[in-house]
Amino acid sequence: ELMKIFLNILLITLFLVYSKNDEMISLKCMVEITDYRGEGAYFSISIIDDKDQYLKTVYVLGTDKTWFSEMKSFWKHLKINNLYLDDEFYPLIEGISGPTISGGETRILQLKIPKLHYNKTNRLRFETAVEDKGYYTDDINVELNKESLSKSYQGNGFIRNIKFILPVK
Repeated sequence: ELMKIFLNILLITLFLVYSKNDEMISLKCMVEITDYRGEGAYFSISIIDDKDQYLKTVYVLGTDKTWFSEMKSFWKHLKINNLYLDDEFYPLIEGISGPTISGGETRILQLKIPKLHYNKTNRLRFETAVEDKGYYTDDINVELNKESLSKSYQGNGFIRNIKFILPVK
């Protein structure tokens, strides 16, 4: 009897783990930063809806949250939702990387997008800021669908361009 209960709990746990993983789309994103001199760029990649409301932040580049205020729209979202405290905020982000990225550098990021936000009117917003150099709320906006994610995009600010690498199905 105890063994049956244990096996049932194990099966339910495995089902929840695998079904949760099925709810995410994993893709890689190559980000190339424009060539500039100065401090490294902070940026966030968030899913926003058609009214520019934040639904989920999937990546933040830069670990020192004291500089997140340079990304004004992202910071406003963090403050309104009380997400700027380390133990409350960082677990809500699917991926967070180390230091900022400097001018002329390229980096490949691993993004996990919840399927419920995919193929709708939602977009990925790349928001960037560099101390004393500027801020771009919409450095790049990309619709969350297969067609849009198969293209390259040029940025309006500190991002020179991005290209997505979709998983092979």
